Amino acid sequence: MLRDAAGPSYAREWALFCDYTTATGQPVLPTTVDTLTGFFTALPARPATLARRVRAIAAAHRRAGYLLSRPDHGPAAPPPPRPAQQRWTAAGPLLAACPTRGWPHGLHGRRDAFLIVATIGLDLSHRDARALLPDAVTVAGSGGENPDDQVSVADQDMPTDPDPRACPACAVVRWLDTLGVLDGLGRGSARMDLTAAHTPTRHSHHQHHPRTPQRWQRAAILLPAIDQHGWHDDYRPITTRTIRTRLALAAHRATSSVTAPGTPSRGDREANASPTPETTTPPAPQSLDEVLTLLDGVADDADALNARITALIEGHI
Repeated sequence: MLRDAAGPSYAREWALFCDYTTATGQPVLPTTVDTLTGFFTALPARPATLARRVRAIAAAHRRAGYLLSRPDHGPAAPPPPRPAQQRWTAAGPLLAACPTRGWPHGLHGRRDAFLIVATIGLDLSHRDARALLPDAVTVAGSGGENPDDQVSVADQDMPTDPDPRACPACAVVRWLDTLGVLDGLGRGSARMDLTAAHTPTRHSHHQHHPRTPQRWQRAAILLPAIDQHGWHDDYRPITTRTIRTRLALAAHRATSSVTAPGTPSRGDREANASPTPETTTPPAPQSLDEVLTLLDGVADDADALNARITALIEGHI
């Protein structure tokens, strides 16, 4: 029924919206910007109540397969698309701050860098980024360290940067190498590789071609869910909530410390200074960095646990 569209959690708020649209003869599902404007104008409330009503209306549309309408102008309007050059300029400092070595810092950092390329540089939605498959990536060139080798993702060529730490093409290839080892050889091999990896500097060689192209091409997805200990799910993509958390963490890393020329990224410096055994109980979070990492771990642990439970159930049916 229409009045159950938002689910039991938002039954009261959704019923109020349905009553308003019925009384005014406005469309309810999908609704319109004019209807929403009239509803919130006619029925003012405290900010928390208004926010809950918005969530109720959004939930009903999401469950019914609709996108909630947004105005063309004003604070609720979608932001105008940024030119590609501005997007890549914004992505550079975030890429440079991502850790590339150590365990599990390097694993998460390399995936973060690919996320930055996909969502900021390429301007893909979180939904589209989660759906990326290996065939969305093409690598053409000499197969060596030539900075002119071309890397493409989602039919868009990756720009290059003089600094390998901030180079989008290098960031993509670093993640492809790690994904190939993680998916093809397992967590132990990925851990050994990242522990022994060299931290890139401004004067490092560019890497625009994977060391083992066949491995990453066999992965099921490009952005798998990975928990805080480095366990990954071959077929379950990263959640949209985790994407938001990881991007917020990347922005915090980039703004909290400026990387000087010739020095490792902030993430790599932390990985070098304090490698944390996976059996160590994490201390209480004291900073935004730690809080975001903890939240990310909780979400990905839940993803991994659900996947293992499902696998166990299916294996015994």
